[in-house]
Amino acid sequence: MRRSASLPVCLFAAFFLLAASGPAQDEKAAIREAEAALKRGVAAALPYLNRLPPYSAGMMLARAGHYEQAEAFLARALAAAPGDFKVLYNLGVAASFAGHHERAREVLETALRQQPQNVDVFYSLAYVEVALKRKEVALGRLAQAARLAPQRADIQKLLAIVTGDLGAFADSLAAWERYLKLEPNDELARRERGYTAACLGQFEQGAAELEWFLARHPNDEVGQYYLGLVRSEADPAQALAHLDKALAVKPDFVEARAARGSLYYRQGKPEAAVTDLEAVVALRPDNVLNLDKLGQTYLALDRPADAVRILRRAAQLAPDDSRIQLHFGRALAEAGETAESKLAMDRFRQLGPRKKPIVPPGLVEYLSLTPEEQRADYRARVEKAVAKDPSDAAALERYLQLLFEDGKWDQAAATARRLAALLGPSADVNLDLAIATFHAAGAGAALPLMDRVPEAERSGDYYLARAHMLDALGRPQEAIAALNQALGAAPKRPDLYQQAAAFLTKNGELPEALRVLDQAVRSLPQNREILLRKATTLELANETREAVRVLNQIQNRWPEWHAGWVAHGVILATHKRLEEARQALETAVALGARSPEAYYYLADCTLRSAPKRTDAAEAAIRQALKVAPSDPWIRSLARRIEEARRTQRPPSSAEGEPPYLTRLFLEKPPRDW
Repeated sequence: MRRSASLPVCLFAAFFLLAASGPAQDEKAAIREAEAALKRGVAAALPYLNRLPPYSAGMMLARAGHYEQAEAFLARALAAAPGDFKVLYNLGVAASFAGHHERAREVLETALRQQPQNVDVFYSLAYVEVALKRKEVALGRLAQAARLAPQRADIQKLLAIVTGDLGAFADSLAAWERYLKLEPNDELARRERGYTAACLGQFEQGAAELEWFLARHPNDEVGQYYLGLVRSEADPAQALAHLDKALAVKPDFVEARAARGSLYYRQGKPEAAVTDLEAVVALRPDNVLNLDKLGQTYLALDRPADAVRILRRAAQLAPDDSRIQLHFGRALAEAGETAESKLAMDRFRQLGPRKKPIVPPGLVEYLSLTPEEQRADYRARVEKAVAKDPSDAAALERYLQLLFEDGKWDQAAATARRLAALLGPSADVNLDLAIATFHAAGAGAALPLMDRVPEAERSGDYYLARAHMLDALGRPQEAIAALNQALGAAPKRPDLYQQAAAFLTKNGELPEALRVLDQAVRSLPQNREILLRKATTLELANETREAVRVLNQIQNRWPEWHAGWVAHGVILATHKRLEEARQALETAVALGARSPEAYYYLADCTLRSAPKRTDAAEAAIRQALKVAPSDPWIRSLARRIEEARRTQRPPSSAEGEPPYLTRLFLEKPPRDW
């Protein structure tokens, strides 16, 4: 059992960034007053802090360790300057320290869009992802940071910790090696390197490093625990001695107590094991591994009723763990519960042997690739696996997903049929086959395949696909009924609400679309994409005043979110409020908006607002052409800008309105704006 390494604040706390210029003289005096008052507490300092610019007050509170209050002031600063990188970054860091990790992630991702090569942002995002228990995502952030700054010791240290927690021990050991070359005097890192080497099977090398460490730090409970684990196979008596020392230093060290209880059990001493394992389960009642060990110990003590009680809990927590199903089945049999025992054993046989996850070496190297390189590598591996073994169902499922993403519907339908032949009747495979057939051969051929999915297995995705097929056949009322069934099947799925609203709007059912979105807002009040969809749908329904009210609400709550600014700018531009639209769209681009629509409207508003800014309009349209070089409306605007720059005359008018409003508000999700 590996003890997950904690992430000390010192790995992260130094990453607040200060403003480039110092405060003015009168502000310095106000800062001194606020600092003096802050020594008496935040409440005493608030009157003085409120006299300062919000950014200065927020940074003062952050440096003093009052992170929640710092976050509030920095949020005010961001509302006044949404595109300011330092405000964005420091708000993200403060929010993370305040424990508001989702907010921190959103803000730091906005900062990363502004500076996509900023190592501090990658590192800070990794810390946040670890706090959110998304260590695989954190590892990707760290791999990018390490690629940009290979000599940053703090990055190598966090990389070593996260890879070790994920079981990628080869990568973890390599990261510890790199870190110790940069920080050779960090003895705790040598402890971690020793244990990681042992996890890779290098037991003597690992034990030697741990013994060196314990000779210098004999009362380090983690070192004693590690060496106890490493010695548990070769010398159980010595291992127990080390675990005893760890628990003498720290009696509530759960991992060490669990390891000692497990070792007693393996030695055939269940009477000694049960005391430790009962204490561990009392402290960690939802740890499946410890529940399993305690259940087996009760069986060894001829206490089948207790074993059934504990193993039932383990089986409920891990229904797909075949080993626990086996142990649960045995306990039920011992307790005389033969009928239920048979069910558990049938479940065990259905699941098959337990698959131990293996993390191959090179994971960090892979994650350091660009997204395009990763996708190309993934595609090549999937295609190779399918070519090597056409009966590999798992590889075929991955290949089918790639075909869906590429829109290769004929091939997707053929692959789905192969999967159906391999796996037998399956709701997921039948649905994939029907969707591929719909795109390849039409709704008439697809609907009979939909009917193969049993009613009890029809999901929200099923009813959404059915709605599209019925609509294609010119049966809109049946399509709307299917949409309502989709929402009923998955009332917490925001993507279903989004797609349902877009579908209804495209079909001219704006009141019904707004009804669906009102339901979505009630069900998911914290989902900003739902609110944005409501605002854009209100605009399409000619309820501009209400649309702007919702957009203002979005910008007040999430000033760092570029999609809200894009929508606001587009709506203002549509209503000829060109200067306001330009400012909103400039903010959107500063926050990371990169869509051709955003650049098009920014160029158009910049060109037509007063005073005329031909150079700025030209810069914006160049960006639009980079993203969508063949778009006729963008090319037309580029010609008009060139004409205005060359002749110094007012720009000629566009012929009609571009289709971007509908395309942006209906066809593209906000993350792509």
